[in-house]
Amino acid sequence: MFNNITIGIDGSDHCWRALVIACDLAQRYTAQVHIIHVPEIPPSAMAMGVGAIDVPVDMEQIMRAGQAIMADAATRAREHGIEPSSQIVRLGIPSTEIIQVVESTGSDLVVTGRRGRGGVASLLLGSTSQKIAHDAPCACLTVK
Repeated sequence: MFNNITIGIDGSDHCWRALVIACDLAQRYTAQVHIIHVPEIPPSAMAMGVGAIDVPVDMEQIMRAGQAIMADAATRAREHGIEPSSQIVRLGIPSTEIIQVVESTGSDLVVTGRRGRGGVASLLLGSTSQKIAHDAPCACLTVK
């Protein structure tokens, strides 16, 4: 039924539950697993009173943190008997990047956690899992 499963990882509790379920499905269907993480980039300016100041964004630090989350995800997948076929860390819009991985790997299932690490912005802009469910060319599983 499923040959390729893409898992969106953000480091939240929901994503770790999604990873466990995806690994279980991968074992049942002998599917390949593709894990993707898109680090959240903080805003580059902060409002202070009536003005704003630029806050430098350290992209190397963001990528190191992203690689650490990916390493954790790969370790957890292995603990559940799955060797990831690919481990991808990309910068960009999470839903867009995840769907690109789904398409490039020919995934027939994408698994994400229901809520990530976003705050008020995710309420205003819509959640990543909702965007994926709307735009993905395959089955979607959103885990609470």
